[in-house]
Amino acid sequence: MDIEKKIILIVDDNEFFIKQQIGCLGRERFNIHTAVSGKETLDKIRSLNPDLLLLDHIMEDMTGPEVCRQLKADPVTAHIPIIIVSSGERESSRLQTDAAGCDGIIFKPIRSNQLITLVEEFLGIAVRRGPRASVTLSCTVHRENTNGEGTIYSLGSGGAFIEGNLTFLRGDTCGLQFSLPEAAGEISVREAIVVWIGRLEDAEPIGAGLEFLTISKDDQEAIDNYVDSIPVPEEVSM
Repeated sequence: MDIEKKIILIVDDNEFFIKQQIGCLGRERFNIHTAVSGKETLDKIRSLNPDLLLLDHIMEDMTGPEVCRQLKADPVTAHIPIIIVSSGERESSRLQTDAAGCDGIIFKPIRSNQLITLVEEFLGIAVRRGPRASVTLSCTVHRENTNGEGTIYSLGSGGAFIEGNLTFLRGDTCGLQFSLPEAAGEISVREAIVVWIGRLEDAEPIGAGLEFLTISKDDQEAIDNYVDSIPVPEEVSM
């Protein structure tokens, strides 16, 4: 039985970037539609009711955040996740995206692994790699030219949950450095992507769920061995 494909609307006034995003995602996996302006997006959105909108930040008639504000103000379209695709200055783009109520951001030039990871997470079809362990590990977070300090509260083969002093949006990328207990060297995740923002538990601080994109084989093996060494808590029978 065929599984109904998720609907994605890609909006960009540059045909090259539309083709690039389609190439990254693949038409065989998703039901992809396109638009080239803010007006066309607003005209199409109700009839398509997409599961996700990839929206160019700067277009000739409207900006992506302006389109987002209108869609989020409309009860019929407010539920649609909107990812801004930006080629602008990063901090300014983040501020505009956040202020408009957009759900995430990704920056050009678009990289396939970043886009696919983020899209799969928003569509609820992401697959977690291996078990995760509850930990408390200090870490250093690198984003562009800014460093921040944080704490890892959950660690797995493919990602981590961190809380720190850098503010992230879903789709942001960063580097991560930390040490494992009794390990000889430091773990360096060269690139990770923020796939969700929230709390692990109600009483815990808001943090960022990261998926690792680029990490050396040795550091990956060290994480795997460490996570595997932590006993899984036994369920308490009632």
